[in-house]
Amino acid sequence: MDISQAFVFLFSNSLLCVNGQEWQRQRHFLGKSFHFDEIKNYFPTIKEVSLMVSNDINKELTNITQKQIQVVKTCEKVTSEVAFRVFFGQTSKNITISREDGSTVLASSEIVQLLTDSFRILQTNKLLLLKYMIFKRKSQKIFPLKEEKSLFDRLYAFKETCKKVIMQRKEELIKDPSLFKKNFLDLYLKEIILNKNKEITIDEIIDNFCALFFAGTDTTGNMTGVSLYYLSQNPKIQEEAREEVINILKSRTQSQEPKDLFNSLTFEDLSHMPLIHSILKESLRLIPPAAAVLGRYANRNIQIGEFHVKKGDLVNTHFIYSQNNPDLYPNPEKFDPYRWMNQTEQKSAFHFTPFSLGPRNCIGQHLAIIEGKCMLANYLLNYNILPNHTQEIIKEAKTIYGLCPDNLVYFEIRK
Repeated sequence: MDISQAFVFLFSNSLLCVNGQEWQRQRHFLGKSFHFDEIKNYFPTIKEVSLMVSNDINKELTNITQKQIQVVKTCEKVTSEVAFRVFFGQTSKNITISREDGSTVLASSEIVQLLTDSFRILQTNKLLLLKYMIFKRKSQKIFPLKEEKSLFDRLYAFKETCKKVIMQRKEELIKDPSLFKKNFLDLYLKEIILNKNKEITIDEIIDNFCALFFAGTDTTGNMTGVSLYYLSQNPKIQEEAREEVINILKSRTQSQEPKDLFNSLTFEDLSHMPLIHSILKESLRLIPPAAAVLGRYANRNIQIGEFHVKKGDLVNTHFIYSQNNPDLYPNPEKFDPYRWMNQTEQKSAFHFTPFSLGPRNCIGQHLAIIEGKCMLANYLLNYNILPNHTQEIIKEAKTIYGLCPDNLVYFEIRK
């Protein structure tokens, strides 16, 4: 289903949007990189970036006792950088886009802004919305409006920059195949160069980077940011979660410094953090970043219970309703991670589907949980997470569903 012009432009050749045999081919190819054993290779990168962000916060806390934190934005600094390094094998600071006015912008910032601007102009420009509803993907080619033309100039510039990075890396690997590394771009290029795969295109590589970046940055950042907000509101749970992390790590090092403790964290340790895992799950239950699947058109007539769905009807599933159903989750408005630790409240997999379910479920869900656990462990070791009582919390649906505003907590250096 078309959602916005930028969405279609950036994702149309990706796993998110393709169907049939093309979807099966892409899913099979990318699935190898999201296998649990492969994700383990990304763990050092996740730790390194998590430490980089907390070190920046610590510098700001040198002369003050506590700092107001934009929790989602702070977590997105980690997830966006991890996405770039895991896909391209290099830091996001190395990939910039030149604008018409001569200024430059990080590609990681531009992709987020492009999606935001694309949704915004459809919401605020009624003429553009009407034109888009009539002409769909051909809209920008038919009497393009000034704002529309500006958006597409930026979209073309973004894709052209990505293409240059890919082609430069391809030339490097053709000259010296020993340079191949374990990242998504090299995996694609290895398949093209060594295995002579002619099905993979540059557009597919770019679009899947965009899809993985979008799906992995905002959603994982929001999941972890929401967790931090709820921990600030529940100090007893926060302290138990902190103790869970410390008890795992304290035997590894004589130092009790947060940085040394976090450096001793292993990939295997993450599977021994049931409370941390449950905090993430409960945050996803209450405020799922993807509150529904992308809408789909029915390809045949079908009856689902009492509902008659005709071919061509638009169908959607909103996870958030079942995840807040009091018949399934007693006291559904309460943040209660312990409900997941006894497993009595999840009688069916269909009751909890923040990553969707079935063959088109979220391919990166395991990576998301590992990033979330890693970030929570790091922040719990470093900071007391305190509530910001001056903020009135609003749940808002934009490109994703989440909390607004974002400055929801204070970080205080632990003594």
